[in-house]
Amino acid sequence: MKCLFAIPVFMLLGILAFGQIKIVSQSPVFGEDESVGIQRVLLMDNGNTFYLGLSKKSLTVRVYSPKFTVKATKQLHPHLGKGSSFKVKGLYDMNGDVVVLVSAVDKHQVVLQRLVIDGKTGALKDEGTIGELEKVSYFKLAGIAFADVPEPDFFSEKMPEGNGYAVIAMNSFQPDRNKRVVVAIYGPDNKELSHAFYKSPEEKYKYIEYLGMAPLEKNKLGVLAYGYNTRSSGGKECELIFGTLTTGDSLLVIDKLGTSKKPASSSVARYNPVSKRMMLLEVVAKNDYSATVVDPFGKTASARLPVGKNKDGAPQNLFVNEDGSFSAVYEKLTIRTDKYSTGYDMEDYTVSVLANDGEEIQHYRVPRRHLRAEMLRTPMFYNAYNAFEMSYKQPSPLEAFNYLSAGGTNYLFLNDDADNIERVQAGKDPRKVKSLDDCDAFCYKLSGDKEIPAVDYFFAKPSEKRDHDQGLFKAYDYNAESKTYVVVKAEQRGRDLNWKLVWMKP
Repeated sequence: MKCLFAIPVFMLLGILAFGQIKIVSQSPVFGEDESVGIQRVLLMDNGNTFYLGLSKKSLTVRVYSPKFTVKATKQLHPHLGKGSSFKVKGLYDMNGDVVVLVSAVDKHQVVLQRLVIDGKTGALKDEGTIGELEKVSYFKLAGIAFADVPEPDFFSEKMPEGNGYAVIAMNSFQPDRNKRVVVAIYGPDNKELSHAFYKSPEEKYKYIEYLGMAPLEKNKLGVLAYGYNTRSSGGKECELIFGTLTTGDSLLVIDKLGTSKKPASSSVARYNPVSKRMMLLEVVAKNDYSATVVDPFGKTASARLPVGKNKDGAPQNLFVNEDGSFSAVYEKLTIRTDKYSTGYDMEDYTVSVLANDGEEIQHYRVPRRHLRAEMLRTPMFYNAYNAFEMSYKQPSPLEAFNYLSAGGTNYLFLNDDADNIERVQAGKDPRKVKSLDDCDAFCYKLSGDKEIPAVDYFFAKPSEKRDHDQGLFKAYDYNAESKTYVVVKAEQRGRDLNWKLVWMKP
């Protein structure tokens, strides 16, 4: 009898040891026809949850109460332009209203539009254009592909302590070199508080390339960039520079952080408010990646530290951790091409936890094997981009993974085939997964000394073999104060696909 009693106890201890993120509540399902396209969620300061579904034809808004009940549902029809080019650049809680920043292409021109939506009723209170970039001809687009010209775009982040939000315009084809990067700060009332240009230091560089922003204080914004020339514009000189804009000012204070050789390809930068450091992860050669750690307050940058020498894969995203460290996620990727088609062999993820000096302090591997054909994707930093969600021939946003640092633990979420999870746990290699049709959401707990971390279903194991629950990991939010995580769930029941919100606690 004692032995029989011990079996379920040990099973329970195994479940508790994993520490799965627990489901708090789920919303009623909402139909697929209402939510195609881009989906986003926001946990508001008043306890409400705001849902946005943006399609080519309309914008669906849902507001949920602190008790997770539906308070309001609206179908809005703002004038946003060409739907296939939509990108949601910001979703912010401002004094109980929700500010939505959407960029779109209109007649070869990228524009940024702002919607102000009532956070209680979902009603549209205001809409308007707050930014326009230079019109880009097909000839100029060749400069992006072949002449090392930064892609024109808008970027935005929320300022600390509810003090508004920042918007940066990368206006690459502006004739005046001192007006190519525009930095603006808006207050909680959506009024512009600061407007400044990122000027070339001493008129030295023809090009300024935006890398990332650091909301340093409630009234101070840092902007990391490269100033550089090309061979045709005076040489290959390059410098890492840091600009600081204080609310109310119209002048960006520039500090030079040291000369550098401009990377050959992609980069991504993140600011960690805990350590007050910014990390720049770059591709500096075909298979070589490096990290540069920037101290925005001391105005210093470390020498480039190689971080990709032992990584079997290309960097996909960079995340900040609760303890002040950073995590870089790599993907093993093989692109196969022949005369008629292109195939993508997407294998293991590697998670590398980096200290503030750029040194690796933890290392994990998430085994997988996904094959796709005729995708349009970049090898580097694919998961960091949001451009593919409504574009022709782009893969589903369900392809994206998500990372969370909460409660002293780091997690990786992704959609994968349950049979392959079991194969890996049995010490076997995963089989090829050619679509997401039979996949479910899984959660890897990144802790301990084992290279392959513990894994479990993210939601729960479906009761029927033909049913599947996937996570839309580009549509999520996390509130550190309430320790609440919310994500959009794709619920497949036989032939029926529905969506719902799921609230969870780490």
